[in-house]
Amino acid sequence: MILKRVVVQNFLSFRDRLAIDLDRSITILLGSNDHGKSNLLAALVHLNDEVPITQDECNWDDLGGPALSFELELTAPEFEKWAAAVGQAILEIQEDKARISSGAIAPDASPSDPHQPPIRINLRGPGAVPASPKRSRRRWTPVETPPGLLNPSLAALTLSRTGVDSPLMIAGVPVFSLPQAIVEFLEESVPRVELFGITAGEFRDAATAESISHESLESLQGVFFCAGLDPRNCDWVFKQDDKTIKALDLASERLSTNLNKLWAQGSGLTFQLRHQGQEVHFLVDDPSIRTRKARMSKRSEGATQFFRISMMLYARRSKNPANSFIYLFDEPGVYLHPQGQRDLMQVFERVADGSQLVYSTHSLFMLNQNFPQRHRLIYKDKDGTKVDQKPYRQNWKLATDALGVYLTSNILFATKILLVEGDSDPIYIYELFRQLNAFGQIDVDLNSLGIMSFSDYQNLRFLIQVFRRSPSDSGIAVLSDGDATGKGILKRIDDLASAENVTLLELRDSCSIENYCLFIPEFLAAVEKAVLNAYSAEKKVAPNDLATKIGTSWGAYAEAKITAGRWFKELGRELLGDEVSKVVLARNYVEVCRESKDSNPDPKQLKQAIELCQTITKALLLPPVRGFAAD
Repeated sequence: MILKRVVVQNFLSFRDRLAIDLDRSITILLGSNDHGKSNLLAALVHLNDEVPITQDECNWDDLGGPALSFELELTAPEFEKWAAAVGQAILEIQEDKARISSGAIAPDASPSDPHQPPIRINLRGPGAVPASPKRSRRRWTPVETPPGLLNPSLAALTLSRTGVDSPLMIAGVPVFSLPQAIVEFLEESVPRVELFGITAGEFRDAATAESISHESLESLQGVFFCAGLDPRNCDWVFKQDDKTIKALDLASERLSTNLNKLWAQGSGLTFQLRHQGQEVHFLVDDPSIRTRKARMSKRSEGATQFFRISMMLYARRSKNPANSFIYLFDEPGVYLHPQGQRDLMQVFERVADGSQLVYSTHSLFMLNQNFPQRHRLIYKDKDGTKVDQKPYRQNWKLATDALGVYLTSNILFATKILLVEGDSDPIYIYELFRQLNAFGQIDVDLNSLGIMSFSDYQNLRFLIQVFRRSPSDSGIAVLSDGDATGKGILKRIDDLASAENVTLLELRDSCSIENYCLFIPEFLAAVEKAVLNAYSAEKKVAPNDLATKIGTSWGAYAEAKITAGRWFKELGRELLGDEVSKVVLARNYVEVCRESKDSNPDPKQLKQAIELCQTITKALLLPPVRGFAAD
């Protein structure tokens, strides 16, 4: 199942009933500290059957009982299983009715009867109270089953909790009181939620019998599980003797086999567990290293981060088995350098294959430029925690205001820098990459890319000198318009660019970045909004036929030998006697595109947009969304 939405009310800092939609892959909770991000993660954990709401989780102003609901969407493979479960449930109900009619059971028997223990969804972890044993026959009346639930074509289910210590319920009925076939379907299909704290830090390659069970060594616990050893019950293996040496030999064989399957980057490596004094060490035989054993803790940050988190997840799945998972990470990049945070996002892209993932952050660098629709802004006012489901509007202004930072600071830590001619160019280029990524036409990670406008030759010259003085090995490229001004700037900067190893790129002849917009109707709608904004600012009344005037002008533009950007400037002078902001136009275009249902760009526009993005990608060696240094 996919968790589509959670509704929170009177829970910790949440007061009013708030619905938060979740992405099918990764959801990012943005916001300042102490605004409710961790509280939302805590709410999600209550989808686990064994985690009822506690008294301490009631709203701080005690406005009434806490309430949570979880809307789950069935996946395609689950439709058939659900239909079969409903069919079996109906047979169970009919059988119960027959037994009641025959007097075999009392009609008032119910799961609330203290002599009839409830059937619980068995999603419990180690140490939890075990679920009630499954029984071959139900012992109570079937009238408790909500009639609407027995629909074999149901596409979604809503589980809920209302009040402290309340069980999971469906339509006001405890899950454990449902027909056994429904309970078993839920047991198999409802994802288990796992919350992780700090995931940064050095990977630990060794443990003692006393330390292996510690939470800080959960990654190494995953290695033990991969080797067929249960770290919760393996004290014996730490005492070195002939028996344990052989046991670690066999465990190392299993470890290599399993890790080579789980971790594509590990192919060709041999993994070992070996005694060293009172410790067991995790070592690697790497064909590229001839004189010593290798250690995972010494590999690149990207590879180590991916391995560490993969092993944490493996350990958690081994300790709490389930068929599907939702992984929660609370401030995962808090101790990482900005580049490390970008590497972590690429790790999450891989982790999210086949699972949902939610993470909270107050860092600008954990804001994912590739997928704006994944972000939720968590903020707090006098009425408690609130949620903005679209903080990327106005070019992320809402999100960056809440985080107390500005997107221009991103350029300071970017490893790939694109210098562009106009202030609106970064907005268009980021959106173009996102759209083509979404269409599957390219695979490019924007989080390492910083785009800054230079406006004129003097600024460009200065920016190249500044970025080349940086000790980093940042790649730099310059992109100019395809008009006379742009060509002139590139010609003047050519010598400096050659000396500083800067790549010069140029848009097509007579083209500005506006000519590369994929959706012309949305572009014209954005033009109309920008012009109306200018009329309003000037306290003037816009003509009633403004949309017609813009359409006519655009039609005539095709015959002109000017850029689309120049056309927009001339349109503003014609209508208002002054230019209209191109930055406002760019922001409007992005907003209109994200609200539009149109997913069929003009083939000509698509072709030249792909060509531009591939050219930038090649010039700056931009990595794929799920890529990082592989050693």
